[in-house]
Amino acid sequence: MKKTFYKNLYRDIKKTFSRFLSIVMIIAMGVAFYSGVRATSPDMKKSADAYLKESNFMDFKLVSTMGLTMDDLAEIKKDDSVEKAEGAFSIDAIFENKDKAMVVNVNSLPSETGINKIKVVEGREPENNNEAVVENLFLKDNNLKIGDEIELKSGKETEISEDLNNNKFTIVGSAQSPLYISAQRQLSSVGNGSVRGFVYILADVFESEVYTEIYVKINGEESKDSLLNNDKYDEIVSKIEENLKKLGVIRSDVRYEEVFQEGESKINEEEEKLLKSEKEAQDKFADGYKQLNDAKLKIEQGKKLLQENQIAFDKKATEGEKQISLGKKQLDDSEKNLNLSKEQAATNISSSIALMVEDAKKQLNFNPTNLTYSNQYNNLSYLYEENIKGKDFDSMYNSLKTNESLESIKPYFDIESLKSNFDNGKAEIDKGRKELAQQEKLLSEGKIKLEEEAKKLNEAESEVLKNIEELKIEEEKVNTKIKDGELEIQKNRDKLEDIKVPEWYVLGRKTNVGYETYRQDSERIDNIGKAFPLIFFLVAALVSLTTITRMVQENRIEIGTFKALGYSRNTIVLHYLIYALAASIIGSLLGISFGFRLFPPLIMNAYSTLYAIPNSLTPFDYKLAFLSSIIAILFTTVAAVLATLEELREEPAYLIRPKQPKSGKAILLEKATFIWKRLSFTRKVTARNIFRYKQRFFMTVIGIATCTGLMITGFGIKSGVVGATESQFNNIYRYDMKSTLSKDIDSSEKETMKIKIMEDSNVESVLFAYTKNATIDTIKSGIVDSYIVVTEDETELNKYINLTMKNEELNLNNEGVIITEKLGKLMNKKVGDTFEVNINSKSVEVKIEAITEHYIQHYIYMSNDYYKKIMKEDIEFNGFYGNLKDTSDSSQDNTSKIIGVIEGIGSVSYRNNTYFDFNKTIKSINSVVFVLIASAGVLAFIVIFNLTNININERKRELSTIKLLGFYNSELASYIYRENIILTLIGSLTGIGVGLLLNTFVITTAETNVMMFLRKIQPSYFLYSVLLTISFSIIVNLAMYKEFDKIDMIESLKSAE
Repeated sequence: MKKTFYKNLYRDIKKTFSRFLSIVMIIAMGVAFYSGVRATSPDMKKSADAYLKESNFMDFKLVSTMGLTMDDLAEIKKDDSVEKAEGAFSIDAIFENKDKAMVVNVNSLPSETGINKIKVVEGREPENNNEAVVENLFLKDNNLKIGDEIELKSGKETEISEDLNNNKFTIVGSAQSPLYISAQRQLSSVGNGSVRGFVYILADVFESEVYTEIYVKINGEESKDSLLNNDKYDEIVSKIEENLKKLGVIRSDVRYEEVFQEGESKINEEEEKLLKSEKEAQDKFADGYKQLNDAKLKIEQGKKLLQENQIAFDKKATEGEKQISLGKKQLDDSEKNLNLSKEQAATNISSSIALMVEDAKKQLNFNPTNLTYSNQYNNLSYLYEENIKGKDFDSMYNSLKTNESLESIKPYFDIESLKSNFDNGKAEIDKGRKELAQQEKLLSEGKIKLEEEAKKLNEAESEVLKNIEELKIEEEKVNTKIKDGELEIQKNRDKLEDIKVPEWYVLGRKTNVGYETYRQDSERIDNIGKAFPLIFFLVAALVSLTTITRMVQENRIEIGTFKALGYSRNTIVLHYLIYALAASIIGSLLGISFGFRLFPPLIMNAYSTLYAIPNSLTPFDYKLAFLSSIIAILFTTVAAVLATLEELREEPAYLIRPKQPKSGKAILLEKATFIWKRLSFTRKVTARNIFRYKQRFFMTVIGIATCTGLMITGFGIKSGVVGATESQFNNIYRYDMKSTLSKDIDSSEKETMKIKIMEDSNVESVLFAYTKNATIDTIKSGIVDSYIVVTEDETELNKYINLTMKNEELNLNNEGVIITEKLGKLMNKKVGDTFEVNINSKSVEVKIEAITEHYIQHYIYMSNDYYKKIMKEDIEFNGFYGNLKDTSDSSQDNTSKIIGVIEGIGSVSYRNNTYFDFNKTIKSINSVVFVLIASAGVLAFIVIFNLTNININERKRELSTIKLLGFYNSELASYIYRENIILTLIGSLTGIGVGLLLNTFVITTAETNVMMFLRKIQPSYFLYSVLLTISFSIIVNLAMYKEFDKIDMIESLKSAE
C-alpha cells in the first residue's frame, strides 16, 4: 500500500506539475524577497562594522574651541574605558584645478596601528613633508594621477603658511579613509562650504602647537559593532561620553587658565616693551630737542656776533671807501697832471725842434753851401718830421727809440730823463691804484665773508627748524604708535577678559557625516524591509495557501477513493501534507539561496556609488532563513492539512461523486435589462461565472489587488522619498545660502557684519538668526533632537523658509511656536497643545500655535519676543540665511571668496549643493525601489499565472463541454480570458485602494525619526501599476493558450467517474 501511496503522490506531482511549480515559485519569491531584503540592512551594517573595525574607526572625536594639548591627551588616556587616544591635526584648504576650485580637508596621517587608519588603494603613504596621499575619487574628479603635484591655498584672509609649513605636495598614493565613507561631506568654513575631497600629509607639516582634535577608541569587543548592535553600543558609549564631558569641564578650566596666563604674560611683555620703547623715545626726543635747541642758541649767538661784525665792518668800510675815493681822486689828479706834463713836454720839444729847423733853414738859406748847416738842417728836419711832429710824448719817445734817434735829440733835450720821471710818476700812480684796488678787494671780501656767514647761519637755522619740525612729526608718529600700542594692548586685554572657558565637544560616531548617513540609509532599508517584504511574503503565503486549499478541494474524488480503499485519515492527510511540504521546502530552499545572493548585493551595490565600503559582506543568516522557511512551510502544510481534514468529514460515497455545482442565481446586472439584453450569450455566461464562484472571485481579486497594491507601494516609496526631498529643497527652503558664525554676536556686531556681507553685489538680502539644539521627550521615540530657530525679524522669515500647511502660509506671533509636522506626530501633539523643550539645559514650556509642513529634521520656530518671554534673555545671533541674485556655481564660489574672509563667519553652504548631495542618496533609493517594484511585478505575474492555471484546471469539465459543443480553441480561450481580464481590472482597481493603505503603512514604518516621507503618490504611478498588472494578465493569457489544446474532451467528461 505504501508503494502505491508514494507512486500516486509522484503521479499527482507530475500531473499537476505546473501547479506544483507555481507553488514552489510563489514560496521561493516570498522567501527570497523577505529573507533577502530583511538581510540587506544587517549585511550593510556588518560590512561597515567590519571595515570600521579594521581601520580602528574612532568612537569619539574630541574638539575644543581652544585646541587640545598633550596634557589633555594624557588625561584622556588615564580613563580605564579608553583603549587608545591620539591627537590629530586638520585644516580645510582650497585646491584649484584649472577654472575649478574645491574645498579639501587636510589631515595628519595616522600611524599604521593608530585610530582611523587609511587604506591605501594605489601607491604608498607619504614619507616626507613634500608628499601626500589623496582620496581616490579626488584623483578621478580632477584628472590627476600619482606623481602629480598639488598646491593648496588658504581660502581665508590669512596665508596658508600660518597653518602649514609647506603647501605643495607630490601625490604618492590614493586611499580610503573611515572618516569619509560617504560622498556627502561635512561643511567647511572656507570656499563654497562643501568639502569635496581629503588629503593626508605628515603631522610635521602642520604649524599648530595644539591638536585640532583627539580621537578616542574605547575598550570592549561589544563596542565594536556599533551599527549592527546600535542600541547596545549607544548604551555603552553614553556612559563613557558623560565621563569625557566631565573631564572636558575640568580640562577646559585648566586650558582657560593656561591660555589666560599665557595671554596675560604676553600682554605684560608687550606692555613692558611699549613702556621701554616709550621711555627710549622720550629720551631720544629730549636729547634731540636739546641738541637742536643748543644749535639754535649757537646760531642766535652767531647772528648776534655777525650783526656786531657787520656794524663794525660797515663803519670801517665807510671809512675805507672814503679814503679809497679820496685816493682815487688824488691819483686821478696826479695822473692828469702827469699827462699834462707829458703834453707840455711834447709841445715844448716839438715847438723847440720846429724853431731849430727854421733857424737851420734860415742859416742854410744864407749859406747854401755850408755842409754844416746843410747837415744840421737835414738832421733836425728828419728828427722833427719822423719822430716829433704831431706826436705825444710816449709816441715821440717810442719813435725816437725805434728809429735810434735818442742820441740825436740829446743835445737839445734830455728826453730819457723826462721819460724816466714820467714813468716813475706813472708807476707811483699805478702803485696807488693797486693799493686802492687791494683795499677795495679787502672790503669786498669782508662783505662776502659776512654774507657767507649770514647765509651759513640762515641755512643752519633753517636746518635746525626743519629738524625740529621733523622731530615733532616723528614724535607724533611715535606717540601715535605708542597710543596704538596702548590701545592694542587694551584691546588684547579686553579680548583676554572676554575669553570664555573653552567648550569641549565630545562627538560620537553619529556626528560623522559619512557614518551617520550610512547608518540612516541602512536603517531606512531596515524599516522598508520590516514592512514591504512582510506584506510581499504574506501575499505569497496567502496565494500558496489558496492554491493548496483549492487543489485539495479539486481532488475530493481522489480523497474519497483513498478513503473507500481503506487508507487512514492520517495517510490521506500525509499525501497532501507531503505534496505541500515538498513544494514549500523546495520553494524555501530556492528562495533562501536566491534571496541571500541577489537582494543584499543588488541593494548594496546601489549604494556603492555613495559609500566607500571596501568589502560587501553577505553571510548566510540562518535565523532569518529558518524563520522565513518555517512560516512558508507552516502556511502551506497547515492549509493542506486543514483542507484535507475538511474534505474527510464527508463519507466516501459523497466524496467520490463530483461536488454539487452551485445553482445559478440572478446577478445584479440582469436587473439592468437595457444592458443585459444587449449582451451576447458568452458575455452573459462570463458575467454569471464571475459572481457565481465567489471564493474564486474574491481570492483572484484579492491576489491581483494585493500585487497591484505592492507595485503602487513601491512607486509610493519612490514618490514619498523623492517628493519629500524636492518639496523640502524647492518649496520649503527658499534661501540660497546658509552660514554659521564662529561665535555668537550681538545686534551691533550683526549690523556691522551685514554691511560687509551686502558689499558683495551678488547678495540680494540677508536674515540673521539664532539656531540652537534642543531636546524634547516624545511619546513615540523618546528623547529627540530638534533645532530652535529665532530670526532678527520674523516677518521676513517666509522669504527664506516657507512656513506652510496645506498651501496656507503661516506666520509667527508672540503667543507660541510653529513646529514641524514630524515632530508634532512624534509628540502626538496638535495646535493649541503645550510641550516642554530643553534649551541650553533649561526646560521651558511652549505652546503650539501652528504646525508646518517639513520633511527633514525637526525645527521649532519662534519669534524674538517669544524667545525673550520664555528664556528671560536676549538672543545672540550665530548664523544667517541669504538670497542671491545669481546662483550659478561660479557666482557662488565668488560669493564664498568675498564673504568667507569676513571675520566671524564660519561655514557657508548653498541650498543647491545640499540638494545635489541629497539627490545622490535618492538615486540609490530609486535603485532599491526598482528592486521592490520589479519583485512585486514578478509576484503579480506568478500569482496571475497560478490563479489562471487553477481556474482552468478546476473547470476542465465545463471547458470540455463547451469544446464538445463545437467551440473553437480561440472561442474557448476568450471565454476564460474574458473572465481573467475582468477580474484583473476589478483586482487592479481594487489594488489602488489597497496600494494607498499599504503605502501609508509602509511609508510610516519606513520613515526614520529625522525624516518624514511625502504621503502623496503621483497619479501616473497608479496608471503604471494597473497597466503592468493588466499586461501581466495578457501575457499569462497568451502563455496559457496551449492549455486549451491539451483538454481531452472524453477524459475530462469521464473524470467524474
